[in-house]
Amino acid sequence: MIHSLDLPLTAAACVLWYVWAASGPWPLLLIAAGRLMRTLTLGRVAWRRTPFDGPLLLFLLSALLAAGLAYDPAAGWGKFWVIVGGLALYDSLARGPEKMQVAGWRIPPQRLLLALLPALIAAYFLLMNDWAIRMGKLPWLDPLGRWFAAWQPDLPGHRLHPNVAGGLIAALLPLQAVAIGRRKLGWPLIGLALVGLLMSASRGAWIALAAVVALWAVWQAWGRRWPRGVWPALIAGLILTGAFCVAIALWIGPALFPGSRLEVLRTGLDLALDTPFTGLGLAGFQMAYSSYVLLIHVGHTIHSHNLFLNLWIEQGLVGLAAWGWALVVSFQLSVFGRQSSAGDSRWRAAAIMALGVILLHGLVDDAFYGSRGVLLLFVPFVMLARAWADERMNSGAKERERAAAAVAVSILALTLLLALLPGTRAMFQANLGALLQTRAELSVYRWPQWPIQDALRRQAPGSPPPVDLGLAVARYEAALALDPANAAANRRLGQIELSQGAYAAAQAHLETAYAGASDQRATRQLLGEVFALAGDATRAVALWRSVDPGQGQLRLREWWYGAVGETANQQRITQAIRRLTTEN
Repeated sequence: MIHSLDLPLTAAACVLWYVWAASGPWPLLLIAAGRLMRTLTLGRVAWRRTPFDGPLLLFLLSALLAAGLAYDPAAGWGKFWVIVGGLALYDSLARGPEKMQVAGWRIPPQRLLLALLPALIAAYFLLMNDWAIRMGKLPWLDPLGRWFAAWQPDLPGHRLHPNVAGGLIAALLPLQAVAIGRRKLGWPLIGLALVGLLMSASRGAWIALAAVVALWAVWQAWGRRWPRGVWPALIAGLILTGAFCVAIALWIGPALFPGSRLEVLRTGLDLALDTPFTGLGLAGFQMAYSSYVLLIHVGHTIHSHNLFLNLWIEQGLVGLAAWGWALVVSFQLSVFGRQSSAGDSRWRAAAIMALGVILLHGLVDDAFYGSRGVLLLFVPFVMLARAWADERMNSGAKERERAAAAVAVSILALTLLLALLPGTRAMFQANLGALLQTRAELSVYRWPQWPIQDALRRQAPGSPPPVDLGLAVARYEAALALDPANAAANRRLGQIELSQGAYAAAQAHLETAYAGASDQRATRQLLGEVFALAGDATRAVALWRSVDPGQGQLRLREWWYGAVGETANQQRITQAIRRLTTEN
């Protein structure tokens, strides 16, 4: 049937977006052609409802807004189209036919794709990985790495990071196992996927998969007589336990391990709190994190290594809420969904296991949203949607729908009430100010054309400033009029004033920011700099000792004051740095 071409055309579009990030919207023509064929042959059935339509539509709208907000439009829209590809893949898999006719063979497309995907990812990774630069992470794997490097062809194309490969394979393995079942011809595919997972050396992916499989084994051994809701509850409990462990590690870890991934997670939260409502736009983490958190002049870290935090930073609360809504629907389907066969039960279990791996691994790394792997982020929802019997999953469905609607109305009412509070309105004004500042500065800033971001803010005599921050400053001042203690507005204003040489104003704003959020890394470094300029090296060193200057942040500040001709200030910074070095 001609509608069977929908999935191959969508898959071709996804491959284009994956290997050629600059392809833009053109692969949409393939997706549109597939949808047209599906609609002409199936009619209204081609667009039958699925339980994830609401959350995924909201996710798409928030991604569209985030693409428009991105300070780097090319990168932002590039990621948006990859997200569109992932949503289109969900649509084709969830609404496509159970079987399709190919050369006289009736092939189940969803089962075939899920059986092949982990093996294809593993093969791509093994062929494209740069083994030479990965040696030493796990020395016992180095001999195998050298063996792969010996026969590896020199192929052009996008290189899949090992942690991304490991995360993708680990999450898709449960779905692959159910798709292959007892078919011995498919076992080599599982073997290839396992080899790829092993060679990725992604310990986080290994642990996440092992934990989820262990829970499944417990369920199989002792849980058959337990209520159905216990299985997804066990997975949810595992995720919450992991989140609690990460929270404890974030509390004590950054001080013990400066420069570690724990510090990136902790300081990434500072960036999220600058634009909590809107996010800062798609693909915007790297330079925003460097400029406003680490205070360095070049890109440092691609993402925060946490799926939830990455989503919040880029798509704001709406994107995060859409993802949470999809997870709630998954839990609901797992607990209350009607199962028409044992196959449905296996697919539901595999889908929940896949989500469990994504979420557990996503606490410490982001193989899906933080990479082009976002193409596959929605795949676990597919089999839950296909196992969904109808809108009324059982006799209690209407009551649950009414309860869900009541909860949604309550949350909306509470949100509107909170929005009226001065503190919330101040946060929103500061959010807009941070967004305007980020877009104004980072859309222009390029190193080494501009040696440091401060150069964009300081006006040379007789010429206009390189970047007009008037609108951003006005938003910050509006935030402080509503809430004088707002940490984000005070810190951002203090950073601007420090760049422009308004040191007294900068000190006032930064001291207020420190009083309200002393844990924020950028505030401590900037306030320490103000104290050093005032000749108070003791307080400057006390604050600088609590930050990691391992990227040369303090020497960069020393250079800056020399570059603008403030020799006395440069000497004060130098003296404070020497004292810090001596005391350490």
